[in-house]
Amino acid sequence: MSILSDYTTENYLKAIVKHLSDPTHKKISTGQLAALLGVTSPTATVMMKKLEKQGYVRYHSHQGCTLTVEGARYGLNILRRHRLLETFLVTDLGLGWEEAHQEAERLEHAASDQLIQAISTKMGDPSKDPNGNMIPTRGQASFTVADCPFTEAPIAAPLAVSRLCPDSRMATYLQSQRIAVGRRVTVISVDEAIGIAQVDVDGQVKTISAKALGYFFYEPDIE
Repeated sequence: MSILSDYTTENYLKAIVKHLSDPTHKKISTGQLAALLGVTSPTATVMMKKLEKQGYVRYHSHQGCTLTVEGARYGLNILRRHRLLETFLVTDLGLGWEEAHQEAERLEHAASDQLIQAISTKMGDPSKDPNGNMIPTRGQASFTVADCPFTEAPIAAPLAVSRLCPDSRMATYLQSQRIAVGRRVTVISVDEAIGIAQVDVDGQVKTISAKALGYFFYEPDIE
């Protein structure tokens, strides 16, 4: 397998792992995968079939695919590498999230296992990145998230932010609005017609994009 082929395989598996981490997602369709990676649906279909031949996914014609255990482990390893690198670049080297994300996209494929482990050890083997997103452990083969986006938050209920979406540009926008892990946010109102929402962030009322409510999360009470 060529280096370019390795990179493509890793990017696809990482995207599939992240999509299927939502427990409501049982499969990922070719259209969904194509949108995540910025390719055409036929291109995504060809790659799904290739990944199936490699033993990483189970492809279902006209439906999409699911991951095998080997595919999940491989994808989670790439996600682990990316989030450890991104966290190190932000917390230890002081890069901004967008710059750190772009650097991690390149380095996740090239860094040795020894370097990745050294970075993890230096940071105390973190289980989450600064935005609250889980960092998989070595050899991990399953991954689900249990928190809810603020689009589902009840009106006028103060809730602690559990994590921000790993999209670096959206994370940067949310942080510019003082929305960060641990802050208490109350959704005051949502106007879907014009696409804005009013939220209270630790006592400060802000107007944000209604779409942004889907990019930060809270942990619901489990009864």
